[in-house]
Amino acid sequence: MIKNYFITAFRNFKRNKSYTLLNTMGLTVGIGACFLIFLIIQFESSFDNFHPKKNSIYRIG
Repeated sequence: MIKNYFITAFRNFKRNKSYTLLNTMGLTVGIGACFLIFLIIQFESSFDNFHPKKNSIYRIG
């Protein structure tokens, strides 16, 4: 059953090359953007972790 799904999907990919390429590029950009946002949030959250009272530190300005 799964083999049939893969064969059907491959045939559709061959027929609609531009549509497949556009969807693949959009998925790649979306995953890359999510990964970049995750890295930025992780970088910004990693400051001042060495202080014993890090929850009491506030940023002014």
